[in-house]
Amino acid sequence: MRIVYFHSDTHPYDKAIYPGVGPAFAKPLSWEARPISQLGRGDYDCAIVDNRLEPGDVEMLKAHLAAPASRRSPLFFRVSDPDMPETTNPCVRFIFDCADHPGVHYATTYDPEGPFLAFVTTLKVSRVVHLPYPYDSSREVEVPLAGRRRKIFLSGSNSKTLYPLRYVLRRRRSRLPWLKLLIFDLKHPGYPEAGKPPRHNITHARFVGLAAEFTHFFLCGARYNSELMKYAECAYAGCVPVGVPATSLNAAAGRYFRPYTARGFDLLRDVYQAIPALEERAAGYRAAMRDLRSPARIIREFTAEVRSIERQ
Repeated sequence: MRIVYFHSDTHPYDKAIYPGVGPAFAKPLSWEARPISQLGRGDYDCAIVDNRLEPGDVEMLKAHLAAPASRRSPLFFRVSDPDMPETTNPCVRFIFDCADHPGVHYATTYDPEGPFLAFVTTLKVSRVVHLPYPYDSSREVEVPLAGRRRKIFLSGSNSKTLYPLRYVLRRRRSRLPWLKLLIFDLKHPGYPEAGKPPRHNITHARFVGLAAEFTHFFLCGARYNSELMKYAECAYAGCVPVGVPATSLNAAAGRYFRPYTARGFDLLRDVYQAIPALEERAAGYRAAMRDLRSPARIIREFTAEVRSIERQ
């Protein structure tokens, strides 16, 4: 099956703060990436469309979808946030307005939860397939744990509603001086692709490189416990995962997390475990992520889901 990943002709992907969007998402999967203006070429079996759309992209998609479904390959809009159906962005809103249009389906990065799960239950013709973040082994960093700082690397947005565990941990860190010594907190860089000035440039390889200076990496999957890209980036950095495994990873990687209680002294005991025990957990977690999210496995499972739709 020839799969092509279509992205916006004009969106500033070069300013994205992580490689989970646009052509960068397709690269580890070895899928060809093309601008949406080339949808009409038709030399492919399946089209996946990135969700960073601009007004010009929407007009081209409307023209493409106006053709009979028999004359175009199946098209899957990529959904990368459970809250996306509640967006007020008209370009992203278009993705969900296409529900049940002939030949239109959805590829979700996370298991359906929240507003997206509610949207899925309304579908009568369109189908939903899974397309998680692929594990890119070329991003792995090799830094022995024994030479790292015994600290927990914490990063990301500080929203009480969206990231309750991270929010609580930051509040406790601000109140307990000794916990400040245990946790390195990197603030969110902002959204330069939305035209806002960046707060810092520690993204992509710099982000993984900074995380690799520490033994532990705090992970939480937002309010829906989704498998954010940080779960892969922890493995790239070779860190020990601490926090809560995403629901989708619990069976394969959950045993490398210690039960999370949010108590500071439990975090302290975790950080000061013997190095051999920490090395075993970090290596085991990386191996689990390599296997579960290997590009070959994702392609195989995605293709099987698409084939099942075609047989319906």
